[in-house]
Amino acid sequence: MSRTLNLVAHVLSRGRKLHKLGAENEALKSFGQLSRFRELEPEVAEEVQSRLAEILVKRGRFRRARRHLAAALAHQPENPHYHHLMATAVDADVHGEPARALEHWRQALQIDPTQARYLSDFGLLAVREGQVEEGLTALRQAHELAADDPAVLAKVTEGLCQAGLCEEARTILRAALFRNSRSVAVRQLWNAFQFNQLRAQQEAARQQHLANTPDEEPMLLPFVRPAPGSMPARSGGRIIRRDRTGRRAGPHFPSGIPDRKHA
Repeated sequence: MSRTLNLVAHVLSRGRKLHKLGAENEALKSFGQLSRFRELEPEVAEEVQSRLAEILVKRGRFRRARRHLAAALAHQPENPHYHHLMATAVDADVHGEPARALEHWRQALQIDPTQARYLSDFGLLAVREGQVEEGLTALRQAHELAADDPAVLAKVTEGLCQAGLCEEARTILRAALFRNSRSVAVRQLWNAFQFNQLRAQQEAARQQHLANTPDEEPMLLPFVRPAPGSMPARSGGRIIRRDRTGRRAGPHFPSGIPDRKHA
């Protein structure tokens, strides 16, 4: 038994180091090896499942990630991070159910209501799903908690614009840019917002122009049969071109060049 414990401790330590260094392929192998052990300490089993889920969510393998997250939540159902990861894995999956993602974010916020990123993620999805008031409340709380976090700002302003509150989003971004004038990320958010607003105005103007312009129907030209004798008769023989005979022109010399005298 001690040999097994030593092996588990060794592989777990190796997996942690690889995960921390960003060597996700090797870390995935180490944690996958541990997940096949039938008898693991509950704390170790929970950590293995959660680390596997984090790597898989980052790689976009959401279905497998949800299986590992379900196992991790079975060990610790009151972990807000696990609920956040589960909501992310559901929301990012094209086959996921938004209602399920919202429910996991609600559970995460019930456990830890001060996480700005949980609030911004939840608020943006709630606005998209038509739960506008609840979503706006969460987005504004997220802004109060992390007014200078670019990731939070991006979701807050996107949600506000989707709710038709682009001027509030503009005010928030302008204030953030004033406080963080040297931040490249905040400057990029401001520039992207300005560009998107300009494009939206141009599209609205184009739609307005199309609405005010009457549809032009194609013009049908009447067919008029020519009067008899108005068209020249077509000859049945071959047309032969006859040019006037004349003297051939001499060679052409450029003007302005003096004649050369030959010895």
